Amino acid sequence: MTVPKTTTPRRAAVYRLYDAQDTLLYIGSAYDPEKRCRTHRAKPWWPEVARREDQWVASRRKAYVEEMKAIAVEGAKHNQMGTPTYQTPDTEAVRRRKELAPLRQKLLEESWTVRRAAYEAALAAGATAEEAELKGKLAEVEFLEDTGLFAAAVKERRRRLLAAAG
Repeated sequence: MTVPKTTTPRRAAVYRLYDAQDTLLYIGSAYDPEKRCRTHRAKPWWPEVARREDQWVASRRKAYVEEMKAIAVEGAKHNQMGTPTYQTPDTEAVRRRKELAPLRQKLLEESWTVRRAAYEAALAAGATAEEAELKGKLAEVEFLEDTGLFAAAVKERRRRLLAAAG
């Protein structure tokens, strides 16, 4: 039995920042470009920004792909990531993320198993498909939370579950 998918991917934007002469300064992607641009205000180039242009796409993954393509082709003045000369920083955080990537993937796959089991158990106990789906998602979030490796994702998933539950 498969878990029915009733949620659609969350749309995201590829945003471009321009100066007053329409020179492309920066290309980025985010679920919330306004919020993301607030973090850019600490950058030394931020005072150059005169306007922002948003291109909305169906999902974060699509936005990220479009962002990388645009960076490679459009030559924004202040982008580094995605350019041919970009070097991933050799920091402790980057090394740790690379080390943990296989473990994180295994845990994500296990969370899907937990979700499916909770869904099927809820159906067997007489829950509606919608109730069972919610129980499955909650079990998945709790599993991921227990790992300690997905704090931001868990917080966002909980927020969405609470919003969906009403």
